[in-house]
Amino acid sequence: MFEINPDVIAVTIPIMFLIGAVAVVITAIVTRAGHKELLHKERLAAMEKGIPIPEEPARLRPPRYLAIRAWGLVFLFVGIAVMVGIIAEAGIRHGLWGLIPTAMGAALLLSAQLERSETGDR
Repeated sequence: MFEINPDVIAVTIPIMFLIGAVAVVITAIVTRAGHKELLHKERLAAMEKGIPIPEEPARLRPPRYLAIRAWGLVFLFVGIAVMVGIIAEAGIRHGLWGLIPTAMGAALLLSAQLERSETGDR
């Protein structure tokens, strides 16, 4: 039917990545502005009615080790996938480069476990 030129794909991929990144940033800015506007309106309404200004609710953040563990799993599995893919194509000598992200993932998982035990969470 029609052929896609590899040069066009090579140029399109970074452009689409940049468009996506800009869209995520703009969405975050608009969402944050909307949230601030709602808080402002709530405070103004409270002042007009003469009631005490409501305090901003405290944000409950999950423990930091959960994020570290998540990134550790991501790096671990990406490293394993890279190793398997490269070994299948180029052999074990080149596939050992996948040990770098695998080791990073393992280190992050170990760090998360140590932080979890230090905070006393089970």
